[in-house]
Parts: sequence; C-alpha cells; structure tokens
Amino acid sequence: MRPRTADVPVRPFTKSGRGRPRSVLFAAGAAALAVAGAGGTLLAQDATRSVWTGVYTDAQAQRGQGAYAANCQACHGPELRGVGEAKPLAGAEFLSNWNGLSVADLFERVRTTMPQNAPRSLSREAYADILAYLLKFNGFPAGQQELAPRSEMLTSIRIDAWRPASAALPREPIFIATQPTPAPAETATGPVNDLPDPYKADRDFFKLPPGRTMGSSSAVATDSRGHLWIVDRCGKNDCNGSNLDPIMEFDAKGNFIQAFGRGMLNFPHNIYIDANDNLWVTDNRAQDGKGADILVFTTSGKLLRTLGKPGVAAVGPDTFETPNAVVVARDGTIFVADGHEPGKGAARIVVLAPDGHFLRQWGDHGSGPGEMDVPHAIALDSQGRIFVGDRWNNRIDIFDRHGNLLAAWTQFGRPSGLFIDKNDVLYVSDSESREPVGYGHHPGWKRGVRIGSAKTGKVEAFIPDDYAEPDKVATSGGEGVTADSHGAVYSAQVGQKAVVRYTPTK
Repeated sequence: MRPRTADVPVRPFTKSGRGRPRSVLFAAGAAALAVAGAGGTLLAQDATRSVWTGVYTDAQAQRGQGAYAANCQACHGPELRGVGEAKPLAGAEFLSNWNGLSVADLFERVRTTMPQNAPRSLSREAYADILAYLLKFNGFPAGQQELAPRSEMLTSIRIDAWRPASAALPREPIFIATQPTPAPAETATGPVNDLPDPYKADRDFFKLPPGRTMGSSSAVATDSRGHLWIVDRCGKNDCNGSNLDPIMEFDAKGNFIQAFGRGMLNFPHNIYIDANDNLWVTDNRAQDGKGADILVFTTSGKLLRTLGKPGVAAVGPDTFETPNAVVVARDGTIFVADGHEPGKGAARIVVLAPDGHFLRQWGDHGSGPGEMDVPHAIALDSQGRIFVGDRWNNRIDIFDRHGNLLAAWTQFGRPSGLFIDKNDVLYVSDSESREPVGYGHHPGWKRGVRIGSAKTGKVEAFIPDDYAEPDKVATSGGEGVTADSHGAVYSAQVGQKAVVRYTPTK
C-alpha cells in the first residue's frame, strides 16, 4: 500500500460493532427500500439468504485475492490478521464483530476505508471482488453468482458467523481419485486387501520400565533424533485418576528413557512432533477441569502452551469439543481435527494462527462434499494439502489450506490414523472395518495399515491386523501410525494395548 498522505485523515479498517452509529449501519438498507418502493427491481435476492448460501464465485474471489494483495495486504497482512491499528479481516474477532449484520454493511465499510491512503479509489467491482475474497478466506462457500458491486443489492444477505444447521452448502463434485488433482480419474472399485506385506512384526520392541504395562494408545511419533514417543492411556484406556506418566520417550532401539505428564491428561488421543521437537498432545475428553484441549510440551516435559479451555468441551473459536489430532504447517499455522461422535457435536477442521488465535474452520456432519463425520486424523503433505481421516465416511478427504475440497480417496480403507513422511509416502491405519451392519460397517475391507503415495493415491503395501476375530470387536490393530527415517512402521493399538514395530524385510 502506498504511504499515507497527510491530507487524507482515514484510519485503517477498524470496524467494531460497539458504538457504531445505527444511521451508518442501516444507510444502505434505507437506500434499497427506497428503490424497491419506487418500483425498482434491485432487491432480487431472497431476504433469508446468508453468507452460507454461496453468494460469490470462486473466480471473483481469485480476482479479489489479487486486488487485496495490491491494495490491502500492507495493513492487514497476508493472513488477514491485521498489522498495527489495522484490525483482523478473518477469525473470531472479525466474525463476532460482523455477526448479524449484512454484506452491504461490510461492503460499504471496505469501500469507505480501504485502501488506507485512498478510500473509495477502487472501482465498485474491485471492492466486491475483495469482499468475495474475505468471505472465501473466512470459510464461507462459493456459489454460482458473483457478489453485486452495489450495496443496495447486498442488504438482504446476512452475515452469520457460524453456519446455521439448516444451511445447505452448494454441492460440488466429490472425487474418488487416484490422482491428487480435483478431476475425474480411476476410482477405487472395491476393497484393497491383496497387496504385498514386506514387513516383520516386532511386538516386544519397546522396553517398558519395571512394573509398567502398556495401555491403550493411539499416539506414536518420532522426533528429529529418531527417538520414539508414545502416549498411552496410563496402563488402561483412561488416565483420569491415574498416578502414571502417560507420555513416554524411547530411544531408536526401543529403550525407555523418561516419562512425564502425570495428572495432566484424561484421554490422550494423538501426538504430533513439530519442527522444533515440541510435543503436541491432544486430550480428547473433558473431565475434572482438564481435557478437550491440546497441550504442547518440550522434550524435557515443560508445558509450553495450552490450546482450548481445559475441561470445557464446546464447539467455539477458542474451545474444542473432542479434539482428535493436530498438525502444524511450515509457517506455523495450526490445523486441528475436532469431533469424535458421528452425527453430533463437532465435525470440523479448526485453523489457528501460530499464536493460537482462531482464523477459520470448515466442515460439518454429513457425507457430501466437504462434509465429514469423525475427522479422526490429520496430516500435511509436501504441498501443504490437508489430509483428513474422515473415518465414519470410510475415506480420506483432501483439502487446500482454506478448506476447499480437492479430492476424496476411499482406497486406503476406513482411516483411524494418518502419517505422511518427507517423501510423501502415506501411511493409513484402519482399525475398525467390519462386515456386520452397524458400527464400522465396511464390508470386504480388512483392518491393517495401508501404505502408498500421497501424490498419486496408489496403495502399494498392506500390513494386515492379526487379531483373530475382528468382526467381534469395535477396534483392533493400529489407530495411531507413524514411520521412522529407516522405513520402520509403528502401530499404536487401542484394542490390543500395544505399540508394534514393523521393520521392512527388504
């Protein structure tokens, strides 16, 4: 943005719902009513429309991204978080300020305050494009009609910060593809079980301290030194009330080094290790003032930060309902998979800034494009695409960082755990596929770990679960999964209460 001139006393975009004159809020609405009363036809939009009904197009938002970068980014930043006095244009503060107002209100505020040194200097079409980009960035869906460049055409579109339960997102094609691009390709036509198993199981690799037995676990990861980290559920399937340390470190040979975290977790569900070897542990259950949160530790056991509100299970911008897993992008952006119950509670991906404040979210219960049920696992590939283990729908959903659906893959089974290594090898653990109708129904598919390519979607190997009668139990084999730099695979098992190492045989 060009330097501010002395004779234009305009502040950056600083809208706040508090203290804003009602005459400003409703000026555009009055103009629209006047046009309608004169027999005009400008109010052609349904009065019940909201930003969840698809009020802009993807092409318009793409134009708006360019206009934003040229005219607004210097003040509001590339992630729309605001710089200095410029307020955020995305996230909880922005959405709460504008919740319940109209798109016309937002359009007029953008037009009359931006760019900082020359408000109203762009064409109305450019302002409409920028507004489309803001809506897209905040997770509101695209549609088939562009935003009009006139506020009187926008007064009937309501801004709802949270998606109404009755809102139906526009349906777009969902792709069951063996290519990562959103275009039709070969589909997975049946169960993928008949593949090589070039691994040997080592069930006694991890040497626990005397008197300690492994509990249920869905959390295993490796750090930059090649050390293995396991979070078990305190020798059973629940840490509440236990005096054991659930977070355990082992060296590359499986020797126990240390443990910590006593009394801090209820139901540890996943562990992610970032580029600085910090440990991100998700606690899936709220109870007794802790849980439903993410705890970040150093490798020495120091608690660095907490995301969410301990003991509060809720779907909100600063709370989680039942967080399953977390990953951190190269730029520090945090992605959380939230929602463990089909058909109720959360079913969303929450996006947080590096400092932990809410940016946006996407997802809702269902099996349609972009919908999900039980987003049980999450991983990032080398392109920064987000892979979500959509377990209840027996598929992996692949999104860009703004929540646009790129593809859906079914060939890796019913995903409980995901891991993608630096070479884009994709490891997917299936711990629930069953023949009987009911929970886990996925006829023809066997439980185990499927290994393939995050680039092409091709499945190349399969480590089968060796539980004798999987149809008689809800879970067996690995839920959590990871691999080390030598290609060994580690499977964290809830049912068998074990973490098994699988070493390549060739």
